[in-house]
Amino acid sequence: MSTGWRWVAALAIGGGAYLVLRDELPQPGEIWATITNVNPAWLAVAVAAEAISMATFARLFRRLLGLGGTKISLGRALAVTYARNAFSNSLPAGPVLSIAYTTREFSRLGAGRPLIAATLVLAAFYSGVTFGVLSLVALLGSPATRIPTLIAALAVVALAAMVMRTRPFVGVVRRRMPKLSAQLDAARAAIRPASRDRAILAGLALLNWLLDVACLVAVCVAVGVDIGPHTMLLGYVAAKGAQALALIPGGLGVVEIGMAATFFAAGASGGAAGAVVALYRLISYWAILIAGWLAWAFLHDEVRAAAKVVGRFLMRAGASMSPFALPPTERGAHP
Repeated sequence: MSTGWRWVAALAIGGGAYLVLRDELPQPGEIWATITNVNPAWLAVAVAAEAISMATFARLFRRLLGLGGTKISLGRALAVTYARNAFSNSLPAGPVLSIAYTTREFSRLGAGRPLIAATLVLAAFYSGVTFGVLSLVALLGSPATRIPTLIAALAVVALAAMVMRTRPFVGVVRRRMPKLSAQLDAARAAIRPASRDRAILAGLALLNWLLDVACLVAVCVAVGVDIGPHTMLLGYVAAKGAQALALIPGGLGVVEIGMAATFFAAGASGGAAGAVVALYRLISYWAILIAGWLAWAFLHDEVRAAAKVVGRFLMRAGASMSPFALPPTERGAHP
């Protein structure tokens, strides 16, 4: 499906959802009245949890590159993590542009293409597997979804076992796509994590998700929404899954409606549910997006050079305006 048709489909789905749910949606004034009465301390906890979540994913990148022999500072890794997130969540074909941007930035640090490919693949793998575990916990916790989830999980395991045993399938891929096979072999050789490294990488990926969940929990506490942990986790994984499958960047509209419906069904009032969704998305999407584009600008050599020139100019201007910088006669003339 082309980008234009994707936007048309997204608008049609969003418009249809609005027409169906418009009588259940809270009024903006009701949401704003709830937001103005939030607990600022818990809101600060939510912001801190989201910031640490991003830093955790940056550490995942940093460790993978380090295992391949390329060192990167935590600040640089954090800036690239924010910037690639901005590409992925705000532009059409964002994930593709995000990969291209990350590849360029890691290349500037001296990392080879095989190492960069291995880093991106393994980061996505550990993040996807740990999110799958989180989703499995959420689905198994509900009696309504427990049996279908177990059946689906067993089917996936059986299918994976069949594919792993089918050696001719691997041979066909190698013969028909030799270039891709060679790139995958090079990436596999670029990073060979030990058992301890695998445990640390999985822990970092899982912590990244759990801290994002903690941000949502803190927002709920700040607003005063009291729902069960299982319902909250189920709403979270459903929203994140919808965001990954959405046709528009960041899953705008789909995530908000899905989360609000989950909280509303759990007993939260319309205003409280809307306030939770608005504040959580403000922290975990819009603030991260703005920080990402600022990081993208800062990583440009021209922007950093201009910032240094402006900084030196302001320092000189401030020093010249100081009374201590004046000659003694002029300094004494001031009252």
